[in-house]
Amino acid sequence: MNLIARIALSASFIFLMLCTSCKNDMREIQYGEDNCELCRMTVMNPQFAAGLLTSKGKVYTFDAGECLVRYLKANGVNEKDQYFMSDYNKPGTLIDARKAAYLHGDSIQSPMGGNLAAFSNLVSAQVAQKELGGDLLTWQQLIGK
Repeated sequence: MNLIARIALSASFIFLMLCTSCKNDMREIQYGEDNCELCRMTVMNPQFAAGLLTSKGKVYTFDAGECLVRYLKANGVNEKDQYFMSDYNKPGTLIDARKAAYLHGDSIQSPMGGNLAAFSNLVSAQVAQKELGGDLLTWQQLIGK
């Protein structure tokens, strides 16, 4: 292989690496494989898992929404980062945590005992509240802002 071909191959490889490292999508949580960034337990329950995608493209997974909240209270909230919660009504479906509605109550059995469930909208949370009881919360109330 001549020098020009080697340079072209190296440049192509570097370009490919840069393109893939800049991808800013929250990947699917690998239930039974991923570990919680806060408590280190294996993420198992798709009804309660959470995720964080940093502005630099790093992905963190959490066993439950309360783990994400505790992590953010300890490390701070970055407005450029993206936060995700599992939709209680659609296990395994990640929703924008900032836009979600939350229900907190004793009848919600989340993995880490925080009794917290996320819903894609306020109406869904209100319907669940009629069955499960508990208090409705916003993202701002969860993170203390």
